[in-house]
Amino acid sequence: MNQKTPSVTRVNCGELCKTTDCTAAEINLLHAEIGDLLPNISIGYERFIKNPDELPNRILDLLQIAAYVFCGDRMANRGSRDSVDNNSWARSLEFRIPVLDIDFWENEKTKKALICSLSFMTGDRNFSFVFTATNKNPAEAKIKQISLFSKEYSDLDEAEKTDVVLFSGGLDSLAGIVQRLNEHPDRLICAVSHKSSKSVTHTQESIISKLNEKYDNKIKKYGFECCNHGGLKSKDETQRTRMFLFSAIAFSLCNCYDKHEFYVYENGITSLNLSKQADVINARASRTTHPKTLGLLRQFYRLLDPAFNIVAPYYNKTKAEVLEVFKIYNERNIISSSVSCSSSRKKRGQVPHCGCCSQCIDRRFSVYASGLEDYDALYATDFINAFPDDDKNETKQRLYITLRLANLEDISTQEEFLSKYPTDITDMIEYWQNSNNADDKFDEIYDLVCRYGKSVIDAATIMRNKYDDLTQTINKDSLLGIISERKYKDTPCFNRVNAIDGILKKAIPDIFQKEKPKNERDFNDKLHGILNVQASFTREYPTLLFGLSSYIADQAQGNLIIESKYIRGKTTPSVADKGIAEDIVKIPDSFGVMFVVYDPYGSIINPDEFAKAFETKRKDCYVRIYR
Repeated sequence: MNQKTPSVTRVNCGELCKTTDCTAAEINLLHAEIGDLLPNISIGYERFIKNPDELPNRILDLLQIAAYVFCGDRMANRGSRDSVDNNSWARSLEFRIPVLDIDFWENEKTKKALICSLSFMTGDRNFSFVFTATNKNPAEAKIKQISLFSKEYSDLDEAEKTDVVLFSGGLDSLAGIVQRLNEHPDRLICAVSHKSSKSVTHTQESIISKLNEKYDNKIKKYGFECCNHGGLKSKDETQRTRMFLFSAIAFSLCNCYDKHEFYVYENGITSLNLSKQADVINARASRTTHPKTLGLLRQFYRLLDPAFNIVAPYYNKTKAEVLEVFKIYNERNIISSSVSCSSSRKKRGQVPHCGCCSQCIDRRFSVYASGLEDYDALYATDFINAFPDDDKNETKQRLYITLRLANLEDISTQEEFLSKYPTDITDMIEYWQNSNNADDKFDEIYDLVCRYGKSVIDAATIMRNKYDDLTQTINKDSLLGIISERKYKDTPCFNRVNAIDGILKKAIPDIFQKEKPKNERDFNDKLHGILNVQASFTREYPTLLFGLSSYIADQAQGNLIIESKYIRGKTTPSVADKGIAEDIVKIPDSFGVMFVVYDPYGSIINPDEFAKAFETKRKDCYVRIYR
């Protein structure tokens, strides 16, 4: 598939496909044979009634739409993660899907609710749907066709006393099931799981089997398959629409058995997923169980069932607090059976966790904070003592981000918290549970973030006390190294500037030793070549609005802007002084800025005082002088 992200990606589904070819601009998804066309995706919902073709048309449509959206999401290329402002990471998707109940799905209220849910959940620019009427029942198996449903049958014999719970096989959903089994011994559980891979399915079945042995077979697992088929490879593994797929089958089960709610067990910090770094925007931050995502899904499902609800019992808990469930009910030994890792492609051998992804890092901090580290699973990488020198030091950056948020960097008060995350907080408050008062909701959210911070610091302290051997040298590429140097106290921008400064200190004198730049533009061009060795910087981009005029950065990468000043023989330092002062006012506060001043003749008498005069004027402003 072409890697360029088109303005709109069209996704043709089912009988609307004329081919099964997939390009960047057009994706064709087929789950059943049509003439000579073979299916390229698998959809296999287990039958939850004996004759699924007798299900209401809207439910059959919902299941098909959810499956196609999930597969289309994974097939639509997001473009480069390194693009400035990550604009290409957000896509515009147009789904063309045949439906049985055309009047319901073409209704503007229905479309709006569906689009709002998916747009926020994924962070994409736009979703649109073109529905066409069909009389082909997707649940009816015919010659050369594959039914939407597999041959497996999961009947809820005692539906009236059964609760529907989403179950991924991770710690939070496992804790939720353990808690329900103990607090509601008279009720049964239907655990809804996605068969995303053989290893995940094995993990889920193993956990359910262990629990059923102890709790008198009170759990019935409902599994469904929805994946690529016939060699079709996914372009995006973030699976941001998986919650829609999960919730669609959970709602359909509830609808079939006259139930009006299902349960989502996910800790509050993971659900909020604050933009911990300035350049983590759009779909980079997962919103699968965000309060607004669940709220928008509630609104959508209430168009099909006005009394429906989605219950999130752990919405106001940290992961460390969730883990207390395993202590309370003496289920510590089952912790190692759960799998939280999101990087299945990067794991080595049979170890269930990579140890480097955000989920693995959050898990390890949480088990240490709750004193359950001896019961945890195995990790391919032990970031406490050494982490890999991976691409762009991603493991190190994740650890920095975690520790910086834990230290309440720039959010030591509620006022700072509101100032730094105004949009995030507005989204949370509107859909926050248990209170109608906005001030009370804000208090709860901020208190949750503070409790999370304390749990991370407590865990880091335990790790340091346990592993810091005073007779050994600390590996700087480890959590112990990060803790000992306290560099997480510095801003990400400061760390990036220091890394760049280390390169420029050597490169600039070497390059211009024999021949000085012709002018400032020539200096900028050569500086661009140096910077691109370290990372992908753009030249004279982005263009930023400043009042009624515009401002063009000399160099930019993510949320760091680099401005260069060249003090030539007859140029006085006051020219650079004036240029820096003008740029500081124009550059938005959301950007960090590094001024690279080339002063080969030593015109600036006191470099430290020169730099300090500007660095005190705004946060994340750095002036570095080279000779």
